[in-house]
Amino acid sequence: MSKGAERLRPVERLTDQRKEQAASQLARAEGELRQGEARLEEILEMRQEYRRQLNQDGAIEAARLRDYNAFLTRLDEAIVQQRQQIAQLQRRVTQLHKEWLRRWGEHRTIEKVVERRAEAEQAEAERRERQKSDEVARMLYHAVQRGDLPGKGG
Repeated sequence: MSKGAERLRPVERLTDQRKEQAASQLARAEGELRQGEARLEEILEMRQEYRRQLNQDGAIEAARLRDYNAFLTRLDEAIVQQRQQIAQLQRRVTQLHKEWLRRWGEHRTIEKVVERRAEAEQAEAERRERQKSDEVARMLYHAVQRGDLPGKGG
């Protein structure tokens, strides 16, 4: 690798690390969101089951009805809290996704700069090599024209 491109490698590695960290944070947040959504489903299913039991019991004692209603109220509160938490987690996932996209873009930009620099330096090295080769060929041609090549005597 060429000197100019090689000097940019630490920057490229740094942007790659930042991109990977952002991806890791995003993955964790998405996992937390999935867990929150699963917890909400559990609470909703539990509430539905208790509602069903309440409706199936038919005649029910007043004290037991109060307990059922109190429990259902607590479940409703838990549902509201869980939905708020999910909304917060969704906002965080959105924010982290934007951050990951930004970091990915930064890394990709540096990666392209390194690639272009390496290609340009390679092209320059090839150009210099061609010039040297052309110069040697020119010198040989002129030597042949003048009859100056060693070992070619008559």
